[in-house]
Amino acid sequence: MAPMTRSHALIPPPQGRQALPQQPRARDVSWQFSGSDTRSERELSAEPPSSFSEDAEMAPNGFQEDDDFTKRLPDRSAEETEAILHPLRETANRVGREVERFAEVLDGYNPQRTNDQDERRDMMVDLIDLYLEIAMETVEKLRKLHALERRKKNGIRWRRKMRGFEVSLGDDEDIEIEDSEEKELPSADRQTTLEDLERWEQEAQTWDLLRRLVHLRFPVPGKSGQSLRRYAAINQYSSEYELWEDFLAKDNLALERKTVLQWLKETADESGEEIDILVQDLQQNADRGDIIAAGWIHTKHAIKGSKLNIAQHASQIEPLITQLDPDAMTRQKRTLQEQDQFFERAIWLGCYEMLRRGKSSAEIREWCTERTEVWRAVSMSGSLDERSEEDFESGDPESSALWRRMCFALARRGGGDDYERAVYGVLSGDIQSVEVVCRSWDDFVFANYNALLKNQYDNYLRTALGARPISLATLNLESFDAVQFHGDPQAAGRKLIDTLKTNPKTAPETLQPMKMLQGVLVADQFAHFIYQQGLALSHFANANGHSNLIPPKDEKPENEEFTKYVTMDDHDSLRVLTHVLLIFMGLGLDLGGILRVTEVENVIVAYISFLRLAGKEELIPLYCSQLTGKRKYAILCRNLIDITDNDQRITQIRLMREFGLDVQEFVGLQARFLLGDFPDTVPSYPASENFKLFDDADPSVAQNPLTSRRPRSDFIGGDNDNVSRTDMLLIRSMEWYLLVDGMWSEIFTVGTMLYLRFFKNMNLSAARELAIKARSSEIAKSKTPALLGKSLDFAELSNDREEDLTEVLDGSADEKRLLKLHLLAEAKTYRELEALIECLDNVETCSSLATLLVEDRTAAAQQQWRKGLSQSYGPMRACIEPLLKGWLLTCQNDGAEAELKQLRKAYLPETILAYIALLQFGGSALTRDLLMECMELSAVIAGEDSDVLEVFMRTGRVKELVEAFALASKELLVLTAQKAAPGTRSKKLRRKGWTPELWNVKS
Repeated sequence: MAPMTRSHALIPPPQGRQALPQQPRARDVSWQFSGSDTRSERELSAEPPSSFSEDAEMAPNGFQEDDDFTKRLPDRSAEETEAILHPLRETANRVGREVERFAEVLDGYNPQRTNDQDERRDMMVDLIDLYLEIAMETVEKLRKLHALERRKKNGIRWRRKMRGFEVSLGDDEDIEIEDSEEKELPSADRQTTLEDLERWEQEAQTWDLLRRLVHLRFPVPGKSGQSLRRYAAINQYSSEYELWEDFLAKDNLALERKTVLQWLKETADESGEEIDILVQDLQQNADRGDIIAAGWIHTKHAIKGSKLNIAQHASQIEPLITQLDPDAMTRQKRTLQEQDQFFERAIWLGCYEMLRRGKSSAEIREWCTERTEVWRAVSMSGSLDERSEEDFESGDPESSALWRRMCFALARRGGGDDYERAVYGVLSGDIQSVEVVCRSWDDFVFANYNALLKNQYDNYLRTALGARPISLATLNLESFDAVQFHGDPQAAGRKLIDTLKTNPKTAPETLQPMKMLQGVLVADQFAHFIYQQGLALSHFANANGHSNLIPPKDEKPENEEFTKYVTMDDHDSLRVLTHVLLIFMGLGLDLGGILRVTEVENVIVAYISFLRLAGKEELIPLYCSQLTGKRKYAILCRNLIDITDNDQRITQIRLMREFGLDVQEFVGLQARFLLGDFPDTVPSYPASENFKLFDDADPSVAQNPLTSRRPRSDFIGGDNDNVSRTDMLLIRSMEWYLLVDGMWSEIFTVGTMLYLRFFKNMNLSAARELAIKARSSEIAKSKTPALLGKSLDFAELSNDREEDLTEVLDGSADEKRLLKLHLLAEAKTYRELEALIECLDNVETCSSLATLLVEDRTAAAQQQWRKGLSQSYGPMRACIEPLLKGWLLTCQNDGAEAELKQLRKAYLPETILAYIALLQFGGSALTRDLLMECMELSAVIAGEDSDVLEVFMRTGRVKELVEAFALASKELLVLTAQKAAPGTRSKKLRRKGWTPELWNVKS
């Protein structure tokens, strides 16, 4: 069934299993989500642009400060920060193409798009095919790039291994790499190493193994886990081929082991050096020139010569054979000439390698015939799963069983070379004789699975042959029981993989992430392993403090001393592990249910964090959509919070909708998650005792309360330099609200919470930044079109003019008016808190200008500062008015009333006293009109309906208020006495009832 794809997907769905879809070349196309209306401006693998702000520092391992994996770092210089970021950026550039291609394929075959399990199964199979194709393309490219380096390295290390010599690290030191085509390749490719090639080869092998096993373990509904044909009922006349096919059809465990064996053989053949090259050195040591045939020519010459005894003692410690038949060494307990020993070892090494690589009987016969060793080719014909159907038809099952027992005897008690015994061990299904020559993890798994499969087949034959008699010869010959050796057949794979972790020959290799994953797949332990891997990631993430993304877990991962779990900085392995996990999730594998879902998803979460830090934030919604429950939004919120560019935020919102994510839920949860991550743990209300706008250190002020004083300048601070990262993140969460329709109540509720937090802790710079980034007037303009059909500001929402005639006629006027009143009520507290920070901001501006006017006495500067100071009073006057009547006395949220009362006590008296002081200063420095405003203010505060005086009374600051007004009135009296005759005031002031003549004491 073809997967659901969007009409403009970059990757077409595969048509059947014969051919894989052609992927677009990474360097030829710009990356684009299939189905997305947006396209990144950069090409694949280009330097990743970052939308993160400059205040987002990175930790040494690439994770951002205040992130879930590291805690806040000390301030660093630009050079130090660049040094820290450099490794991560190099990684991002190196893996950029593959990261984006893997995401692109996942987008085209996203399992979240369908609930039909059969369709999901087909999509997951296609995913594996495409990931394998990507890996193979990368391998081919890297092989061309590092071919010479690989040949030189193999020439020293691999051939020495196969010849049985010890290999040291120094063997690689003398490798000289000649100039290659590397200079002609793109810069990203020139950065690769031979280790990259080896890692990608292992990754390709892993995808190939997964592909084979998925077809077996997750078969198409209605079919068995294999595609082999089934024959009629087995009888005593059935051919060995029919028996072999029936055996595999009936025994799923045997079929799986055969599948793993086939993978091991093809992997060895695909990645190993040519057999003729492997045996070349041994052949040269055989002292026979280019002759690859003619048998034991040196021993033959010695036997025929007249100086046999001399030859024996001159060149041999042990006596030479006296006959040239293949069994002579075993029968006579004698040896060959030293040169022929090298030739013999080369032949058996070649035979072993051909069996190890799964070469067909015809290929083995051809190779042996070239060396005039046809008898050896006949010996190889006993390999069951490599024979053709014709070979099977010509054989007899009992004869084959007898031959395997004879080979076992040769493997244990015959032969003069390790590789000869290993060949017979492979043919007979022995383990001990084969493990002697095993050099890698793959070799050991091959030896054991080969023995298990052959033993299973022999056990099947005893039952399947039925009445057909089994000869005494067969029964009397010993065989190795691999099934009994390993114990429980179902647990044999797991026990074998665990054993290899402690085997000195394979333990280092099992620490490689891809080899570890291959072992997990072979042992069918992925569900258990991925849970342990999630525990390990939790341990890593919380090692230096609490993680906000990956929660801590008391349970520790098992076998940490033998298992190399993938770490946070192993980005390549995280990529592979994440996509393997997504495939198994799509296939419906039982991963432990709801009790383990958090630990399992830790793998995806760790990969998402890497994507963010690598500048791949456009990929994050895709992977977050694979998570369950609220966690998808928790991870999405925390990883996108540092995006500051609105265009990129809009792109993210579009991507969220593409992947079925609820944008409103994302926006609504973002601030709440952050508030949970960074709770306000201060128990008291610091502003109550510490919010002060005046500096009382001046002794003259302390001695004479009527001495004029000004509020401190710059008490908020310049720009947003003083805003902590935590507060900046909270403010950013508010900006996302502006990009989503609706959510009127939510944005003002969250905004009120932030203002209350900032004012409580006197984070005035943060409050001012919030007022700039999320101004209430802008919120109204952006959200009223969806609510009321047109954009309105708060002045228009408050307008009680008659509705249009059309609205009256259709009966909607009353509903709209009620809606407007509701909107105003929801925004009331937020707007009042916004008014306070705007007032304080203007007070700071006015006070700073007053200070400059006093300190800078030059004529040019005086004119500039006086003008600026004069212009600052208007905005300050407008901001103070909302604070003088009903400010914060009512609130939609009953739970916030107590905190609002505390805020009124802490801020209102000090702010009004600062305003009075600035009016007094301006009255003496600029115009008496400001002093008249001060007198007007005193009347307002003293009015019967005033709620401001009560605050001064509750805080015990009435005396300060009276002294401030007294000082202003004294200043007005003095200045009025010094001015010209009355009657010169403007008509505007007279209309307001201001009569400065009353303050002329001379009159």
